[in-house]
Amino acid sequence: MRTDDIFPAALSADRDYLLNGDMSRQPCVFYFRKSIGDDFATQVLRCVQYARSAGLRLDASIGVDGVYYDEDKSGSKDIERPGYNKLMSDIMSGNLSGRLIVVRDQDRLSRRESSVLEEYHVVTELSKVRTFDSSGREIKDDVTTGIIGVLNRSEAKIIGHRQRIRKELRAIEGKPPASRMRRTGYTPGYTAIEWEEAKILRRARKKVVAGQSLTSICNEMRKNEIVKQNGKPYLVSDLSRLLRDPVYAALRTFSRDIEVEGKVIPRGQAVAKGAWPRIFTEEEHYEVVKILVRNASWATDSSPKHLLTGILVCGECGTKMAFGSKRGNPHKDGTKKPHYVYRCQKARGGCGRVSRNSDALEGFFLELTYQAIKPLPVVKGKVVDTSADEIVRQERKISDAVEAFKNDDIDIAALANIRRDAQKKIVDLRKTQAAKSQPLPVDDAEAFLESRDIDKQRDTIRRFFPVVGVKVAGQGVRFHPRQLVFPESA
Repeated sequence: MRTDDIFPAALSADRDYLLNGDMSRQPCVFYFRKSIGDDFATQVLRCVQYARSAGLRLDASIGVDGVYYDEDKSGSKDIERPGYNKLMSDIMSGNLSGRLIVVRDQDRLSRRESSVLEEYHVVTELSKVRTFDSSGREIKDDVTTGIIGVLNRSEAKIIGHRQRIRKELRAIEGKPPASRMRRTGYTPGYTAIEWEEAKILRRARKKVVAGQSLTSICNEMRKNEIVKQNGKPYLVSDLSRLLRDPVYAALRTFSRDIEVEGKVIPRGQAVAKGAWPRIFTEEEHYEVVKILVRNASWATDSSPKHLLTGILVCGECGTKMAFGSKRGNPHKDGTKKPHYVYRCQKARGGCGRVSRNSDALEGFFLELTYQAIKPLPVVKGKVVDTSADEIVRQERKISDAVEAFKNDDIDIAALANIRRDAQKKIVDLRKTQAAKSQPLPVDDAEAFLESRDIDKQRDTIRRFFPVVGVKVAGQGVRFHPRQLVFPESA
């Protein structure tokens, strides 16, 4: 989006005045943040009005013509905001030294998280950059800003509650799910069916019902060069999710339990029948769901199970290598013995050209890491670092306070105080952690070899060799270290 699209045509004369007027005026920049369903126009109006009345000049040499902006972004700390990040970067680098930052309201910087505003105060104070809202109030680390921050967070909670109610009503009315991304099989807004994509789903459903596995269906799709909207191949998880989605049978679900006609409908179950076109009938939908649920995995631990998972990458395409099995040439009796390998998988977007014996690779890295640990001095009287546990405790303290606020056990002011104190402690603890050299997970060479904890062994190997490439060697070629590509620093 260009800044010309952000500024309404009716304010073009004001913009020209701010850009091209008397150059001796105090320079400033604008920051706009538009939430989903909001617009830039009202923010532009108020900022332009304040800038003119205060005798400011919009500095077009920085930002995007003097503007930093984020479109359809929440003010939460967990949401990536490119415009805000660029603003902070320019503040810290000194690019905004001597300039004012103008926002419509304080909540454009942050509404929900006090830690975001605290960080902003620290950075702007160190860089000697001042910030004003469109009423002319300076946004700084004072009591007024703190109170407004508490009120903004309370308002955000009320707005969020109203939005949830509207979403519930949309679901009960059978309206299609709101999404900025086009759903596979449908045109934007579910107004019509994309028949080429719908045919892929219908064929896949028939094959599953006929007894074919999702793995073999995905393999067929790759051979036929059938890919997702983003150009990547279909994975088993992708296909399973699509075939189980009630939206293709024009059934409306909701993201949490919802009460309809006095009954509580569990999350994910049909709330109402939608009016958009169907790709499957209800009978076809429930038929394929029954089969896929029966074949679902009950495993809950998704952490890596093998020594070099996450360390080895394909030397040809850079894809992370996965652990798997291969069967070699048949023996005289016709049987094939499986052997285990780390390989580049086409199913994960790789080239599929690289495969190496797992025992050889793991044995080599165990010995290599053992030799790296051996000359290190033995750590005597180890100091136990409790900062990580304390960070977890402070984060739990914040979570408990949020729950207490939801249950009306404490008021918003108490929540704000608890959160502010805990966040400050977390920041200090992380600074302390960063200043200390972190010990190896296993710092004794013999203990490393004898350890039964694969996770600790893997973490220790990763400290020495964060990522290692594996070259193509050809079938039947024995493993040799020259087939590996180590980072220059290793």
